[in-house]
Amino acid sequence: MALKVLVLRKRIEPLQAELDQLRTAAADFEAREAELEQSINEAATDEEREVAETLVSEFEQTRETNASEQTRISGEIAELERQIAEIEAAGKAARSAEPGADVKKRSDSVANISTNTRAMRALGETPEQRTALVTREDVKEFLTRVRGFRRAASSVTGAELGVPDILMGVLRDGVDRYSKLIRFVTLRPISGKGRQNVAGAIPEGIWTEAVGAVNELTITFTQVELDEYKVGGYVSVPNSSLEDDSDLQLLATIIDYLGQAIGLALDKAIVYGTGTKMPVGFVTRLAADSQPAWWGKNQGAFTNLSTTNILTLDLAASTGKEFFSPLLAALGTAKPNYATGAPVWVMNRKTHMDLICRCLEFNSSAALMSGVSNVMPVIGGEIVELEFMADNDIAGGYLTLEVIAERSGAKIAYSDIPMFLDDCTVFKGTQRYDGKPVRGEAFVLLNYANTAPTKTVTFATDAAN
Repeated sequence: MALKVLVLRKRIEPLQAELDQLRTAAADFEAREAELEQSINEAATDEEREVAETLVSEFEQTRETNASEQTRISGEIAELERQIAEIEAAGKAARSAEPGADVKKRSDSVANISTNTRAMRALGETPEQRTALVTREDVKEFLTRVRGFRRAASSVTGAELGVPDILMGVLRDGVDRYSKLIRFVTLRPISGKGRQNVAGAIPEGIWTEAVGAVNELTITFTQVELDEYKVGGYVSVPNSSLEDDSDLQLLATIIDYLGQAIGLALDKAIVYGTGTKMPVGFVTRLAADSQPAWWGKNQGAFTNLSTTNILTLDLAASTGKEFFSPLLAALGTAKPNYATGAPVWVMNRKTHMDLICRCLEFNSSAALMSGVSNVMPVIGGEIVELEFMADNDIAGGYLTLEVIAERSGAKIAYSDIPMFLDDCTVFKGTQRYDGKPVRGEAFVLLNYANTAPTKTVTFATDAAN
């Protein structure tokens, strides 16, 4: 029963995080509404009024989506908490009915582990959850094999270590935490070659006489094909961790290392993936000025977005309204058709701080105020900091239209030979993904300092191949 509760609580965590984000975004709606009202009142030309109307429409859609998503998620959390309460009540009744039943105590070494580190949280939010995890028979067998690896000095080629099913979710949780973008994209767990169907533009209905014949409408479907590519690498774990640390510290070390490596590489691929032995990033889609090799045969007609959705703005000397009005209008190039949820804007920390500095204000008490936190003003959308982005570059749009296929079968393999003299054991972690943007029109890339936006970045070299 404890495992069932653990599974349900792990399902609640991402829902609660998503709900908190929605509530944070909703807290800014009143201020954004006031800003829009001011923009409407100040609009003097047809162009300014058109921009204001577009911003109002997008704001209303964002607010309605936020409210409906809050209602849906709150309902799901309430249902999961109800199931947990039923399971815990049944478990308590069963334990009280067993003569001499007792709860297994954790060892002193486990009790002394801090629950505040991010790696430990990967194994469960409470001591009871973590204890339940490492006392499972399949997990204990996993730990025994890990410790045996270092002692098997005769093993030169290494051997695969199958992670028990209960740990598959934990390893994935680590990737979620280190990948900042995976929670925004559409994630499809699939096996084999996957295909994502995409409906074309909605056809316009045709007016005719009340007794006239009905005209035929055409609905076109296209299809994005997704294959598989491997991401990962190996890390060295000090043998002292394998000998002296507790089981929880051992698991946390391995998961922490692998989660960081895979998560960081995945974020980079979602934005700038080349499509060659990795997913296609949405910036790569925008930069293609002719049909690329990774364009599928059933993906529909290719459209060149390299000039319409990649923009260079000359706003370096502007602040306040003079800066944000053209910037937000340019970001509005990203079309929300087919998307669910608010947009997401990617930039490095320096650019994020620059946006904050450009809209500093003083309130009635002469206290310094800023209109930018982690949400883009007026049009909304969470700001995500990724350090591989170039200064003054902003990329993003509706990331639900970036489809990422995730394969099953995360693996850990070992060898104690490569770093024998360093007294370390090497662990290899891999995961398989593919992905593509299904609608390039949903994204935009710009630079606001009159510099051409960065269309490509360098990935870690595949030296082994």
